[in-house]
Order: sequence, then C-alpha cells, then structure tokens
Amino acid sequence: MKPQDTIICTGYSRLPDGMAAKNLYGVMGVGFEVDPRTDKIINASSTFITNMCTDFINTIFVGHCLREGIEEQIDIFEKRYFGLGKKAIVMAMKDAYNQFQIYKSMKIPVDS
Repeated sequence: MKPQDTIICTGYSRLPDGMAAKNLYGVMGVGFEVDPRTDKIINASSTFITNMCTDFINTIFVGHCLREGIEEQIDIFEKRYFGLGKKAIVMAMKDAYNQFQIYKSMKIPVDS
C-alpha cells in the first residue's frame, strides 16, 4: 500500500489545565491513518508530549477495523491509562472515529 492510498481521520478536544500538552497545543488531537479498502487503522498519532503515550495509543488501535466501532479500544485505553485528561483523550478518539463515519457516508470510491 502506498501512502496516497490511505485516509487520515482526526479528532480534537479541549485539555484540562495542568497537562503539559495544553501549554503546547491547547487541545488534544488524535489521528488515525486508515486503509479505506479494509477500514483498518494502520497508524495512529496523538498530541501527547511523550512518544511513549503515542506508542501506547498505537498498540491499542493499530490493526483495529473501524467497522467494529471503537468502544472496545476506548475501554482498553480507559483501563490502562492513568493520567490527566483521560476524558479529553477519549473525546478526541471518538471525534476521529466520527470523522471516519463521515468519510464512509460520502461513499467515495476506493481505487483497487
């Protein structure tokens, strides 16, 4: 698969005071790179300050098929993440998923 064959769905939410990321970005951003032929997430990113936290999101989401929703992945995240801004991070994940649903509703043909 070539990079031009994927789509990016991003979501954002406001961060609470006290998070270092708020000072840099003001919001939490989560992005999913998706193969539109399979609807599987092939990469994920976030505006966490540390790579470790972004890598953590990758371990939960990469390989997941968005046709199945994201509630199970969010549940895994919530059970394993103990830090400020958990609600804001989850809201950004849900927003990114909503952007994927908007993309799917547009019925854009996928090149084979």
